[in-house]
This record gives sequence, structure tokens and C-alpha cells, in this order.
Amino acid sequence: MRKILLTINTMVLLGIVCFLGYQHVKSQEIPKELQVERLSIVGPDGNLYVSISNPEQQALATTHGVPHYPDSKRDLPGLIFFNRVGDEVGGIYYDGNDEESFSGITFDQQKNDQILAIMKDEYKHGDEWKRWYGMFLRERSDSIRVKTLFEQLKEDIKDLGEEEKQKAYLKFKKYIDSEINVYRMFLGREENKNVGLFLYDSKGKERIKIYVDTLDVPRITIIDTLGNEKRIAHTILE
Repeated sequence: MRKILLTINTMVLLGIVCFLGYQHVKSQEIPKELQVERLSIVGPDGNLYVSISNPEQQALATTHGVPHYPDSKRDLPGLIFFNRVGDEVGGIYYDGNDEESFSGITFDQQKNDQILAIMKDEYKHGDEWKRWYGMFLRERSDSIRVKTLFEQLKEDIKDLGEEEKQKAYLKFKKYIDSEINVYRMFLGREENKNVGLFLYDSKGKERIKIYVDTLDVPRITIIDTLGNEKRIAHTILE
């Protein structure tokens, strides 16, 4: 009788173990689909490392976890990366509609915005599609923050008329593009369909163009500081 009870107890115990094992395996099944507006990958300390989001919920650019523009909104779906101290360091985005399409991969300078990017932009102009795409390089200041200057600009022009505000903004943009956030190189296809390498000086002025034009003519052009072009190779190459 004792052996029978022991056998029954053993069988019951094995049944329970098998049932619990089955439930565990069942609970570990990979879901076929997750639907969320934003997926945040965080560390044990809560630090955000990766944000995958729809346009409305996209994470803001931050330094040490503090948003640069807390009242702003991003309107691109994408994947944004952050480092271990809470700085945004770059990302990937894709978006568009029936009239335009754009995408890119960006890499940020330390404590600053993007300095290297691979981008594509297409937009419809009448019945024609305009396109440019390629790799970009920028040179950014380490000490001057565009955010601080922009906030000062808004304060300085708040009492001006719309025309004066627009002039002040264009002057500000020219200063930023020539001193703080300088365009240095583009390698790719321009909107005019020229394909090649385009180099800019420390003030953001185009100085060298090495490209093939729409007639398949290879060209090398040098540009002086006043914007005058000197074509040095295309006549020889032709």
C-alpha cells in the first residue's frame, strides 16, 4: 500500500512539474506583433539609450538628459540613439507622402548636433520629381551653442515688424552657416543631376567641384573667395 501511495505521489509530482514547465515554455513564446506608439530602451538606472517612435511621440534632443528645446515637437518617425550620460548622438529616420520623400542616418558631434549624415530628399515640383542624395560633412563650433544665440535673437526681435524680423533671421542664419554650423562637403547627386564631390571652405563657401554633368561631361571647377569659377579640366577631358 505504501509503495502504491509513493508511486501515486511521484506521478502527481511529475505531473505538476510537467504542467509548470509547459506553462513556463508557453509564457516564453515570442509574440507575433507588438503595437506601441513608442518603444524606449533604458538601462538599469533608467537612462534612455534608444527610442523607436511614431512622429508624435519621438524623443527630443537632449544633453545630460535635458531637452534642448522642451517646448518643441518632432514630426518624424525614427530611431534615436543616446549615450550613457543622456546625450542624443544621432539616429535614423524615414518619412514622406505622395508629394515628398526623405530619409537619413545622422551622427552627432560630442555635445552638439550632426556633423556627418547620409541623406535623401525627393519632392514633387509640378509634374517633375526633384531629387538630391548623398553624404554630408559639417564643421560645428565646440564652444558656441546655436540654442543660446537663437534664444537671444528671439528676445532681440520680439518687438520688430514682420519684415524686420525676417531680415534679422536671414542675417542670423548667414552668420550661423558661415561661423558656427559650416557646410564642408557633399558627395552625391545634386538637385540639378550633377554627380560628384563638392568641397567648401571654413566659411561654408563652395570652392572645388569634381563632377560629371547631365551630358556625361566630367568637370573640375575651382571657385575663388568672390565666387568666380575657373574650369580647369573639362575642356581637356572632353
